[in-house]
Amino acid sequence: MTDAFPSLADLRREIDAIDDSLHDLLIRRGDVQAGVGRAKTGSQVYIRPGREAMVLRRLLARHRGAFPKPALVRIWREIFAAGLSLQNAFSLAVFDDAKRGETLRHLARDHFGSQTSMVNMGTAARVLEAVSEGHATVGILPMPESEEKRPWWPFMAREGEGAPRIIARLPFARSDANGNLGEALAIGLAPAEDTGHDRSYLATEVGEGTSRSGLRRALEKAGFEITDWKYWSGGGGSALYLVECAGIVMPEDSRLASLNASEDASVTTAWCLGSYAVPLDSHELG
Repeated sequence: MTDAFPSLADLRREIDAIDDSLHDLLIRRGDVQAGVGRAKTGSQVYIRPGREAMVLRRLLARHRGAFPKPALVRIWREIFAAGLSLQNAFSLAVFDDAKRGETLRHLARDHFGSQTSMVNMGTAARVLEAVSEGHATVGILPMPESEEKRPWWPFMAREGEGAPRIIARLPFARSDANGNLGEALAIGLAPAEDTGHDRSYLATEVGEGTSRSGLRRALEKAGFEITDWKYWSGGGGSALYLVECAGIVMPEDSRLASLNASEDASVTTAWCLGSYAVPLDSHELG
């Protein structure tokens, strides 16, 4: 009589065969990714955070079995990073100070891969400059807080192809390993993509004497759904709000154009500072 269940040796042989198949697919994926890099012109690394988010959500939606979803996300984040490194020099510029440097480095590694080159920079301005001038592909900066003395996001309130934009919020998947580390924002030159689960940031310069309720009315009239905001007074009567809103906002967004063209003095100028795919929640990772 044969055994009803496979032996331990049989199971190990099956695992070896699966490992070989996985390895073959990774080799094939690497070859295809390198081909994508050759098909593109120039030396720029074409990072697409929106597409990465959509891929992960698609994989999680089709996932079944006992293999943990957070581990699946971790594997694919390393695959994404390895693929980017095959295009050209993929590197990170990370804001480094005594209070948040270690946390930001950990979040950067968690999201952009353990083998990705990383340079620590002592000021947010240097991080922004490194990305703007192409010395780093992505910059990692702390989450904005209200009424900071020297916030980094006002430096992004400008137009131009070389102006970095927010492209991701870290961590994308909160796990037991990174759940207590807080959050960060990634900046880069990648164009925004509508993933269907997004948040965007606006920098709004307000008129003198504008109240928060007045700003809210102006933004809602233009069609924006506010989810959060941060305030900064630059002195000399000027004030800026960092407004987080639901959905995707492109630089050519008609709502942004109408806000800037409005005769309402509540908002004098508004800039799109980028967007991010909403991180995975506990239900999606459960």
